[in-house]
Amino acid sequence: MEKYLEEAPKSWKYRLVLAAVPKDGAPYEDSFSVHIDRPVSYWDQIYTFLSDPKVRVEAYRSEGRVLVTVSLRTEVSVPCARCLEPARAEVGGELRYIFSLRRDEQQREKAEENKDGEEEIIILDSWEDEIDLGQLIWEVLITALPGAVLCSPDCLGLCPQCGANLNLGPCGCKKESRDPRFDVLRNFVEDSGK
Repeated sequence: MEKYLEEAPKSWKYRLVLAAVPKDGAPYEDSFSVHIDRPVSYWDQIYTFLSDPKVRVEAYRSEGRVLVTVSLRTEVSVPCARCLEPARAEVGGELRYIFSLRRDEQQREKAEENKDGEEEIIILDSWEDEIDLGQLIWEVLITALPGAVLCSPDCLGLCPQCGANLNLGPCGCKKESRDPRFDVLRNFVEDSGK
């Protein structure tokens, strides 16, 4: 077994049965949790899940299509972007998907070339009577993960010289008032002034 998840677990076998979505336009709703048995590796970060993600699915029919909204909430632990200590973050996201069984939608969509602001229509095969939600839930989860998390808004981070965690107290490094990255520029200015 791999150490980190990098794609939807194969155990996520959640299906939306199309016959369960009312034909009168009333919404179909379902809520459940998905289990994540190991950390997720994404955005060069390791996200450890503190609770199983809670998923809510809402689907309804409209104009020969099935509109599906998948939303997700959970809590993760990830290294702080400044001091690398564990930091907690609430994660929540929602995406909407449009499914159609009509083949003429496929030709119309190709002709329009997905103009800005229009959502992609996912064409289902005529024999499909259910939608696999596993990959959709994964997509919502991945797009909701934060890129940078702080353990607190006033985190002091690590000393750039010795790497000590400045939240625990000052380190013994001598603080220079100048930035060593500008030494080349400083030498250039001194040489041109001669």
